[in-house]
Amino acid sequence: MFKMVKFEKEEIETMRKAGWVVGTVGKTYISEIYQLDRIRSAEEFINIIKNISLRAIKINSAGEKSEDYESAISKYSFINLIEIINKYKDTFEEIKDIVLIYSTFYLGVKYKKGGKDGEKSN
Repeated sequence: MFKMVKFEKEEIETMRKAGWVVGTVGKTYISEIYQLDRIRSAEEFINIIKNISLRAIKINSAGEKSEDYESAISKYSFINLIEIINKYKDTFEEIKDIVLIYSTFYLGVKYKKGGKDGEKSN
């Protein structure tokens, strides 16, 4: 029988913030989200997170000047997420699914808003 992990509030918040950054990266590099969806081990998960964090830094330096985005990258920079993945290695897929849900939500919000100016598209 499958037993779900009861994550701490701080762990969920870390996954939410990581999902937000993944979704932001996904707007430019959608392949990263597809790769994240296809991982088969905790080690693959960590490797993809490392790649996404490098892309996030590149996007930030190229013009994403949102204070929340900068905070998510500098404060979290996926270190806490990697610690959570290592803590729950046997159930890493739950973590992956939570991060993917948040990332696709934020990606959808970005697409709905349209360009950088935040205007909604028709």
